[in-house]
Amino acid sequence: MDYKKIKIQFLSDSFLKKEADLFRKEFWNNTIPVEIEDIIDLKMKMDVIPVKDLMKQCDADALINSNWDCIYVDYEKYLDERYKNRLRFSFAHEIGHFVLHKSIYSMFGISNIPDFYKLIDEIPQKEYYSLECQANKFANYLLIPRENLIIEKEKAIQDKNNELSRIDAKVLNSYLAIPLSEIFGVSEEAIEIALNETLKSRYKDF
Repeated sequence: MDYKKIKIQFLSDSFLKKEADLFRKEFWNNTIPVEIEDIIDLKMKMDVIPVKDLMKQCDADALINSNWDCIYVDYEKYLDERYKNRLRFSFAHEIGHFVLHKSIYSMFGISNIPDFYKLIDEIPQKEYYSLECQANKFANYLLIPRENLIIEKEKAIQDKNNELSRIDAKVLNSYLAIPLSEIFGVSEEAIEIALNETLKSRYKDF
């Protein structure tokens, strides 16, 4: 396949949220955190295969193949508990490719690590960015259900009402990202992105 001719379709934020919500409804429940590895292993019947030096080879800590039967993960990070939340997001990101980009990924014919490297090396940066950005947004919506986020944010504010009453909204979100990241099992950065989104017009398409 000539990767240089690839064109990635624009997908709105509202579409990405809808797809993430539908996926969660089919494979999970209303509890948080969303245990994405359990979904991959037990419900989607995909193998999670640790690969040594994956991050060094492909600048990624997880990758899904074009047969949709396995996700490769960086061996060192997979065995390190400190990367648990990061890999939760990385797994959700790869599932984003499964949900959003299944037809085009199938044409890539990726079956091993060198195939990934070839794709990353040859695809136009603009198109690669679109693929990755869409998968990132899908993962954020999947792991941080906005309805749950609103509820947990209000709980956190009530717990520290006096301290937080005079704080600017964005500063407040940054402050709340710490405890909320533990509840949702994602990074503080992912939570802060989700919180700041709620300050804008809800799910506006750009």
